[in-house]
Amino acid sequence: MRMKVASFNSPYNIEIREVKVPTFGMNDLLVKVAYSGICGTDLHIFEGKNPFVSFPIIPGHEFAGVIKSFGSKVDDFSINEKVAINPNLSCKDQGYAVQDFCYYCKKNRPHFCLNWQAIGVTRNGGFAEYVVCPNTAAFRVPQEVSIKEAALMEPIACCLHGLKRLNIISEHTVLLIGAGPIGLLMILLIKSMFKSRIIVSETDNHRRNLATNLGADLIVNPDVENLGEIVKNETDGHGVDASIEAVGSPITALEAISLLNKGGKSLIFGVAEPEDVISLNLFKLYSNETSIFGSFTNPHENNESLEILRKKLIPTSSLVSHELTIGEVGQGLMLMKDEGSNINKILIKFE
Repeated sequence: MRMKVASFNSPYNIEIREVKVPTFGMNDLLVKVAYSGICGTDLHIFEGKNPFVSFPIIPGHEFAGVIKSFGSKVDDFSINEKVAINPNLSCKDQGYAVQDFCYYCKKNRPHFCLNWQAIGVTRNGGFAEYVVCPNTAAFRVPQEVSIKEAALMEPIACCLHGLKRLNIISEHTVLLIGAGPIGLLMILLIKSMFKSRIIVSETDNHRRNLATNLGADLIVNPDVENLGEIVKNETDGHGVDASIEAVGSPITALEAISLLNKGGKSLIFGVAEPEDVISLNLFKLYSNETSIFGSFTNPHENNESLEILRKKLIPTSSLVSHELTIGEVGQGLMLMKDEGSNINKILIKFE
């Protein structure tokens, strides 16, 4: 049996071709992909900027589908069950015995696994009609959740992990810099879970409008408005309680940190270039008790993400702007690069 895939052969070189459906091991599932999201990570892979990738690769790490077959040792899933996939594979997912788990897996920090692999990054992923994944990486989709919604499990789980680190409460004023697909998810989750006040800084007009519609309390266009002055005016000169940088830029990272009040907390969520650095005033960091957090993947939040989808706590239909075919992956990436394209989340839909 053969399948259609989008193979990234080298930077800026995508080939849509047919290949054999992959074989699977005793503990693996063969998943027929239904929906696969295009993420900023996929754009970085396309541009040759992801340090974990070796070409050729079939990307796609945000996907859900239906089980079509499985290995002889799989006893916890059934044929035709809907599943969403956690692409981040730790020692457990790769079949290591518990006594052989790496330093971080033994500490229950699987996202730092020293043997880390990722479907769609270091091994072939969801820009294909079929994907092989370990049974431990699959999460059963509740009946109330559509398979299209389930494709959002991974990005929602990543946001949840970051928000847990930030520990927001309802009394906080939160500054969000960047209202792309992840930033918009952050707005929905913060409003649903904490009811906090949110100030959004975003240069794109379409995304500013979306942020308003999804519940942001104040929208700032930093190209024509002074974000620092507005934040001071809105917080009696003190700064915000928490900030989220969802752009991946040293400039916006410094901005997110500098606009905190004393005791404020900043989450650096955007993916910067590996060589990017910022300079901080250590005395202010010390005397203001500033907390700065990073957030990497989603080690324990996938079931929570599916529960949010099951309870319909966020309007997922407002997040998806385009559904494309596998042959249009390149078009989707170009839409992501075009600031005037009015895109939000792009899904690849398989027949």
